[in-house]
Amino acid sequence: MAVYNVNGVFYATDDACSHGNASLADEGTLVGDVVECGWHHGCFSVITGEALRFPALTPLRTYPVLVEEGDLLVEVDDMRDSP
Repeated sequence: MAVYNVNGVFYATDDACSHGNASLADEGTLVGDVVECGWHHGCFSVITGEALRFPALTPLRTYPVLVEEGDLLVEVDDMRDSP
C-alpha cells in the first residue's frame, strides 16, 4: 500500500504499479495528486486510482484514509468493489 499527502489530505492506493509491478511508494514521484511510476512513467490519480498515462491502463485500487488523534488509519475491506 502507498499513502500520499496531497496538501494535507491523505490518500492510499495499492503500492504496485498496475503496468509493471514497481513500487509507487519507493520508486514513484508525486506531483500534485498524480503519482508517476519510476519504471515506465505511467501515471495515476491518487484520488481516484485512474490510470492517466500510457503504458498504465488498469486503475489502482484506492482505500479510504482517516486521521484520528494524529494516526493514519487505512480502511482495507477485501469485499469492497474496486479495481
